[in-house]
Amino acid sequence: MGDERISYRTLKGMDAEALRARMAPSPADAAPWVRAAALNGIKSAQVAWGQMLLDGNGVARDSQAALRWFRIAADAGSLDGLNMVGRCHEFGWGVPPDRAEAARHYRDAAARGHAWAQFNLASLLLDAEDFAANPTPALQWFVRSARGGNPKAMAMVGRFLEHGWGRHARPAAARRWYRRAAMGGDYRGQFDFARTRWEDGCAQEAITWFARSIEAAVPDFCRLAAAGLREAGHPALDALADRALERVRQAEEARAAAQATAAAPKPRARRHPAAAWLRRHGL
Repeated sequence: MGDERISYRTLKGMDAEALRARMAPSPADAAPWVRAAALNGIKSAQVAWGQMLLDGNGVARDSQAALRWFRIAADAGSLDGLNMVGRCHEFGWGVPPDRAEAARHYRDAAARGHAWAQFNLASLLLDAEDFAANPTPALQWFVRSARGGNPKAMAMVGRFLEHGWGRHARPAAARRWYRRAAMGGDYRGQFDFARTRWEDGCAQEAITWFARSIEAAVPDFCRLAAAGLREAGHPALDALADRALERVRQAEEARAAAQATAAAPKPRARRHPAAAWLRRHGL
């Protein structure tokens, strides 16, 4: 951000995603401003500041402080904050893992229409011990999340319909949901849509979607994708499997470089122009 100054009015009008976009070029430079906005009661900034603390993005990692800020935002009425409190309880970020407590927070936000909380609640129900006996509640929340525009939920609805979890299998409907997920940018949905197009004999379309999935996927998924693609025994899919493993290698090298950079001695940081302003205003 350099010497750019962001007004309180500008910050107030920014949601959490917009704040994160501001932080992308230099999270360390953005941190004082996000913290200032959080302290001034801007809910989206409180969620963004909590996420920075949780990730150690531009500031020292502090999961307990992150949870406190998510709670502050949630108490002020932020559904994003409420969902993140649930995430903290689910994964043990700043608090011992407690799936029941996570589900309580997810359900609260989900009932008020938060698409990610609906997805997270459905995912908890999917992993529950009684899922096989009663898959319908998970499907219902995935459907609500999907209808709210969540591509990941769309892919999960497709999977339910393909495999007949909770109702009769509907392959054609599953393909439609996979396509929606793929068009929405979800790499799992792209892979599943590609897989169904391959099964339908539309090889070139399938190859295009497999390639898009691999370029967007996380390393763990790329490993699984490579193994699955190899099983087909087709040269074009073998080449895609090679690309998937190349992306895994690139990610591992980038992670190793980042760890080496973090371990290296750091020069004394230049004081940002915002620091004096923050001190004068007690922030």
